[in-house]
Amino acid sequence: MEDMFKEQPKVSAEGHVIIRDVDTSEVLLDKYNAINFENLAYAVAMLLSQKSSGVNAHHIDKMYFGYGGTVINANGLVEYKTPNVNGVDATLYNPSPTSSTDNSQFAMPITSCEVVEHQTQPYSDAVFTVVLDYNDPADAKLVDESTNSEDPSDYVFDEIALVTNNNNLLTHLIFHPIQKSKNRKLEIIYSLRIRAGV
Repeated sequence: MEDMFKEQPKVSAEGHVIIRDVDTSEVLLDKYNAINFENLAYAVAMLLSQKSSGVNAHHIDKMYFGYGGTVINANGLVEYKTPNVNGVDATLYNPSPTSSTDNSQFAMPITSCEVVEHQTQPYSDAVFTVVLDYNDPADAKLVDESTNSEDPSDYVFDEIALVTNNNNLLTHLIFHPIQKSKNRKLEIIYSLRIRAGV
């Protein structure tokens, strides 16, 4: 009888990404992404309980970039892999290197973060922005003319992820390859909508 009075609210999340050229305002990508719900649930619990700090921090502070989310078949068609969103150790398929001499994961810190409250609605948005300036990455090609999406030195991205301070992937997005070269400045607007009770 007592169980009848226990509220069982639902909490869900959805992500959406826009990548645009800052100079031309051209939208290069407008797509929804996949969520790692195991990592997200743990991060939310840690943040709400104030147990998230230092090396055990769970706030989103960076974005990872990779080049292994797609395969171009013999006919030139792009095949998209399934996003890696299962398990605490989920990773990108092929993390892009920081540079030709540094093989560590290419990651960009969050440029800005904004929380948008939708009054009277059971959801709020966390909007994370990352700007890849002209010289990001430092040894990127001068112009975007690559024909090889599998060469890490060309910085042709087809997967990105929002990542917590302790390096857990919360999201994974796979998309049509986009080259980041020094002749373009890109803005990535990554929104997470958190819903409760619906």
